[in-house]
Amino acid sequence: MPAGWPAACCAGNPPARARGLLCGKPAGKACGTCADCTSFTGGNHPDFLLVDPTTPDGEPDRDGGRLRVEQADAVLHFTVMKPFQSRFRVVLIRELQRATPQFANHLLKTFEEPPAAALLLATATDTSAILPTLVSRCQTLKLKPASREALCTALQTGWGTEPERADLLSRLAQGRMGWAVLQLEDARMWQRRDRNRALATDLAASSIPERLARADALAVRNSPAQLQEQVDFWLWWWRDVWLIQHDLANSCVNVDCGDELESLAARVRAADVTAFLQRLERAIQQMRANVNGRLVMTSLMIHMPMAA
Repeated sequence: MPAGWPAACCAGNPPARARGLLCGKPAGKACGTCADCTSFTGGNHPDFLLVDPTTPDGEPDRDGGRLRVEQADAVLHFTVMKPFQSRFRVVLIRELQRATPQFANHLLKTFEEPPAAALLLATATDTSAILPTLVSRCQTLKLKPASREALCTALQTGWGTEPERADLLSRLAQGRMGWAVLQLEDARMWQRRDRNRALATDLAASSIPERLARADALAVRNSPAQLQEQVDFWLWWWRDVWLIQHDLANSCVNVDCGDELESLAARVRAADVTAFLQRLERAIQQMRANVNGRLVMTSLMIHMPMAA
């Protein structure tokens, strides 16, 4: 990959790609043992800059944050400097679809003509949400998700993850290697999942008035991105219930919640679960189209299967 290579909008495992570019023994992928790989793994490589969406207070928030103009200034300052120990200076911008117009416009020239020793990588889940003039300056790589088996093996051999945790993460990741690796250190993700799991269990046994009160509370307390995360969780949760009802438990995602799912599957009608899964898929499309979150949540609460 030559110096000055244009930025790429891609998925897959960009942190691993960045490490491969910085590796002192380039051979298509990172060796894992050289000084560059060691410092990259330790999070202190002087020639690597990671840029994530943030809250207005500057806290990383890949789900609801934005890429802001002050971060674009940091990218400009970083890329004009010569590498300290590697062949390149590598910038990884994650969730480019969350860029503010100011961020995107500030970096247009750099994306078009990066400094000679600078490489820019960007990830995006939806290129249609990115400023077209920015996309046109990128070489776009559409990467396929990794298989569950490959993810599970990589987490165990590359990161020393325990087999049960590696299996769970490989199912939750849905082919996203980079996401799976990040969750190894992200206690907040596991806390959110525990809350979503408890809420799903409570709602199944709640009355309609209780559910409507929960819908109002969720709409008030949560951002659109957080509401979408909740609905995404319900989709996989109720899909697991459906799989158990149809003797396909081996394909479940939430394998650490087997007892809860088995109990729920025995207490709700299969036809209601099928109908609710279809409604959840429509709800996700509506939320991506910016339909009012309170209305979406209210509808879902009313139609969620009721446990006997």
